[in-house]
Amino acid sequence: MSRPIAALALALLAAACSSVGDTVTVAVTTTVPSTSDPSPTTIETTPPTTAATVQTTSSSSPPSTTTTTAPPPEPDERSLPTDATSFATEISDVELELRDPAVADAARLAALGRRQQQLYRLLTTHPEWFDDAAGTVDPAVLPAVTANWEARRQLSAHVSSGTLATTVPAWRIVEPLPMDELLGYYGEAEAATGVPWHVLAAINLVETRLGRIEGLSTAGAVGPMQFLPSTWDWCCEGDPTDPREAILGAATYLTISGAADDLPSAVFAYNRSQRYVDAVLAYSSVMAENELAFRGYHAWDVYYLSAAGLLRLEPGYLEAEPVDAAAWVRAHPDALVGLVDP
Repeated sequence: MSRPIAALALALLAAACSSVGDTVTVAVTTTVPSTSDPSPTTIETTPPTTAATVQTTSSSSPPSTTTTTAPPPEPDERSLPTDATSFATEISDVELELRDPAVADAARLAALGRRQQQLYRLLTTHPEWFDDAAGTVDPAVLPAVTANWEARRQLSAHVSSGTLATTVPAWRIVEPLPMDELLGYYGEAEAATGVPWHVLAAINLVETRLGRIEGLSTAGAVGPMQFLPSTWDWCCEGDPTDPREAILGAATYLTISGAADDLPSAVFAYNRSQRYVDAVLAYSSVMAENELAFRGYHAWDVYYLSAAGLLRLEPGYLEAEPVDAAAWVRAHPDALVGLVDP
């Protein structure tokens, strides 16, 4: 199904592949809007970690001191690694903790997922680290690290020749549906069609960051799985903007396209780019190996690469019409992650 890839995800200059994958978006047209997390630039903050000393006095006792230590920063608030060795250590720790069923706190998981995204974006800035890091990454998560890096690399290359948008998009950015609800929809669609749930999750991730992006693509595609209205009318029923129906619709389209016999070819029919296929199947393989890996992707932010710089679009972002990017950045300086670095 011939569809332009929405300027979603550009990881090259500081950046989404990933298409929304780490979602940086660029005004590019290929086949389906892809929301990926693309650029390599990441956010870096260093909260205080020094001990604070409090002195108390009383009339009957000598002055005493009480030492309190500030809590350690959340994973996504720490300083970024500065070399391949420290990158390998941290990506191992993050990937392992995301897969630990004992870690169930939603806030902790979200911070881990954001840190995971930051680290892969950082690797896009320092691709030369990967070979050295691969030798010291924990073997239990090395296949996942390799697949995530491959997905980001493919999505970055997929959009690298696009022209940077001079406007910010007419989108609304929302929180994704709860993990259990999304997993339920993927499982329901798999039961109905045989298309693996993790393939549907990977497409949802690349297209709209699991539904975070609401709005038309540059080609007019709609909904969390990015369907052109004409394609939807041809293959599916219901509402392409409804998450449950859109996910089932994507599974239906892949089935019609021959997923049962040749899944890569069916994904290619969804978006006629081999890089897109390779990225989707790479993310899919990570979740197929361990379903808990979905917890990291669920926290990934939306990034948008514009001529005015790399922007992080957080829930609450809402523009009814495209807006000049430079003017928008002046009004929202905190959204600017970094300047374009050719």
